[in-house]
Amino acid sequence: MRLFKWSKSNAVFVPDIDDEHRAIFQVTGELQQALTSGAPLFQVEEILHRLIASTEDHFAHEEKLMRSSRYLSFEWHKRQHNTVRKRMRKYAPLIENGDAEAGAALVEFLTRWLHDHTSVTDRMMGAFLRNRERTRIA
Repeated sequence: MRLFKWSKSNAVFVPDIDDEHRAIFQVTGELQQALTSGAPLFQVEEILHRLIASTEDHFAHEEKLMRSSRYLSFEWHKRQHNTVRKRMRKYAPLIENGDAEAGAALVEFLTRWLHDHTSVTDRMMGAFLRNRERTRIA
């Protein structure tokens, strides 16, 4: 698998959200690197915990924005977040026990999921938030 990283094609054009996405992509790439290089388990765990924390913080931020703006696709979007939450809860204990295959499976899942989610679901939300902001200013 090639190195996982954020690119402009993942932008949703909401600066705070794009910054958070960059951070999640960065930490996922660090996890991938640690797993493929055979890093010590304590290092893999530290990266995994940062990934979980940054992802949870990001999801909470997006969900707060969607609720406060009365985003009509909130439930659909949140269900996608919950898919990641469940997957992380499934794989985290396995990774913490040294299961490198579980780590690779999580990175593989996140690679596909983040690309799909940012390019469709988050872009829809971003467009809604930007349009809402424009109508508030006008």
